[in-house]
Amino acid sequence: MPGVWSQIDLTSAELSGANRTLPALDSIGGRALVMVLSHDCQLDKETTRAARKVMRENPEMSLEQAFEVAADDITLDRFAIVAPIVLVDLIPNNGEASFTNSIVNGTSIGYFPLADNPQIAINRMVVDLSYRSTVDILTLSERLASLSDTERLRLRYALAKMDTLRVPKIDANFTEAIGQKITDIRVGNKATNTVHFILDNGKTLEVLLPAAPVDLSGPVRKKPRTAHA
Repeated sequence: MPGVWSQIDLTSAELSGANRTLPALDSIGGRALVMVLSHDCQLDKETTRAARKVMRENPEMSLEQAFEVAADDITLDRFAIVAPIVLVDLIPNNGEASFTNSIVNGTSIGYFPLADNPQIAINRMVVDLSYRSTVDILTLSERLASLSDTERLRLRYALAKMDTLRVPKIDANFTEAIGQKITDIRVGNKATNTVHFILDNGKTLEVLLPAAPVDLSGPVRKKPRTAHA
């Protein structure tokens, strides 16, 4: 078992398939520190709709009272997207210390480094954004900390880098735009397909969208593998 997952892969269970012609699957999991990636709108979407229905049926109720009624239904908004928090020193680097440093510095795509916090045992730990899972929020036992506005912005940027397709290429230094407002947008030379974003710090961010070959074959499914403890 890889060391990075030793804190998570603690329990194994066999899941029998409903179709007897299909093989059973082994499910491996456990409890761990995680970061909730779902934003507030995702967590409260069903509850908000339920609260509005309560208000329509009971016009005398305030919005706060309607939310209290809706919140009593534990079947609403049951799921959230989370990513595990792991020790950076357990992530294999194949002898390349520079790779570990890039994870700690936040320059490696797929990882979000956390500031050390001895009070909740966070020391040299990162969020592995490549191992996101959908879980029942009732399994989230305790909230240990919340991100500041600045760190929340960094997390959005890390998720954008993780999920953005690499083509067409965007040749721009996005770090110049973090925390800045766009005051003006100017279309450059149409022959080169450039767009200039004027930031409130006086800098200009030039986005170049070069032509790139498009793969029309679409995604290819691979044969699923069964997991074994």
